[in-house]
Amino acid sequence: MPTELVTPSTASFAPTDPPPVDHPFHHAHKLAYDRPSNRQRYWRINMYFNKKPGVSDAYFVNHWHHVHADLVTGMRAFNEKNLLRYNQFFQAAEARTAAEAMGYGPLLDWDACTEFWVESIEDFVAFTKSQEYIDATPDIHNFVNVETGIRIMAGYDNLVFGEAVTGFGEDGVLKKEL
Repeated sequence: MPTELVTPSTASFAPTDPPPVDHPFHHAHKLAYDRPSNRQRYWRINMYFNKKPGVSDAYFVNHWHHVHADLVTGMRAFNEKNLLRYNQFFQAAEARTAAEAMGYGPLLDWDACTEFWVESIEDFVAFTKSQEYIDATPDIHNFVNVETGIRIMAGYDNLVFGEAVTGFGEDGVLKKEL
C-alpha cells in the first residue's frame, strides 16, 4: 500500500499549539479552516545540489538539460515506476542577484534542483534502486559537485492558486475568482 501523508487538516493539534488565528477569508470556498487541504494526488521529490567546481554555468546546464535528462528519461524504470514529471530548476547568476535583491535573507546555497512527481514513494525508491539508475549514477561526476552531495526533500503540493494537473487533484483558487 502506498505511503500515506498526514496533512494539517487531518492532524491533531498539540495541546501547546495556540488557537487558530481569527481571519476573514477572501477565498473561504477554498481556504477557510473548515475546508480540507487541497493536497494533490502525487508525491514531489526534490534533489538539491551544486554544479561541479570549475565548470561554467553553460557547461553545467548543457550537460544536465541534454545528456543527463536523456539518461534519466531513457530508462525503462522511468516509465515502469509511474514517474509523472521530471523538472530541472537552475538558479543562474542573474536569478541569484534578483533573489538577493528581494531582501528575504540569505539564499539557499544550491545551484540546482531536480524535481520528480511520482504516484508513490515506493515507486520512486524502486526507480532509484533499478540497475539502470545505478548504472547512470556516475554521470553526476560530469556536472555535480559530489563533495557537497545531494540533499533531498519529499512531500506533497497543497495547490492554493491555479489549475490542477488533470487526474491528480483539484483546482486551487482560480484567476477568475480573484
